[in-house]
Amino acid sequence: MGTQGRPDVERRRNRLNLLVLVVAGQFLPLVAAYWLRFVPALRPVDFKVPPPAPGLLLACAAALTLPFLLPRGWFTPRPFERRGFYETLGVRQFRAVTTDGDWINRRLRRVDPTYRVIRDRQTRDVHIAGTIINERWHTAWLLLGLVTAGSAIATRQYGWAVTITAFNAAFNLYPVLHQRYKRARLRPAERGARDAPRGAAASHAERSEAP
Repeated sequence: MGTQGRPDVERRRNRLNLLVLVVAGQFLPLVAAYWLRFVPALRPVDFKVPPPAPGLLLACAAALTLPFLLPRGWFTPRPFERRGFYETLGVRQFRAVTTDGDWINRRLRRVDPTYRVIRDRQTRDVHIAGTIINERWHTAWLLLGLVTAGSAIATRQYGWAVTITAFNAAFNLYPVLHQRYKRARLRPAERGARDAPRGAAASHAERSEAP
């Protein structure tokens, strides 16, 4: 049975990834709490900020849809992205606490020392497709967070602005950079493997993704 097929490893992987997602998911309740205060039925008694203009609400709607309209070419890594750009921004360190990141992989390898997220061309292609989906969603939430923080600044709610911006950077900006970082590392392996034997290509992909 292949490494990825072990039920005990997959169950543990899913639990650990869910734990990371629960922590990261706190961004959305925070944004919801900000906007729900403008709903008349939920408006706090001492909340004096006027409701947002309809144009701002449209901007939020546009922020949620725009990333899903981006062409696939947008997600192709540029040359500068393969030259240490993301390492300079600390994305390599951020990867330690992400889904399928270094911390999770180390724990899974205590159970199965041969465990790899990417073990062959098929799992590599699935992984790359997953990074594009993740980048679309995190970009949508990133833009939503920017609009929300902009609203907070415009209405002098600076505590909200700082809090939302911090959560947005940690749970959306860096995840977007992380998805692009993974593709920047995997694309050269994909090109280099075209004429290589299947076993060599899988080994190359594993080394590219392994911590």
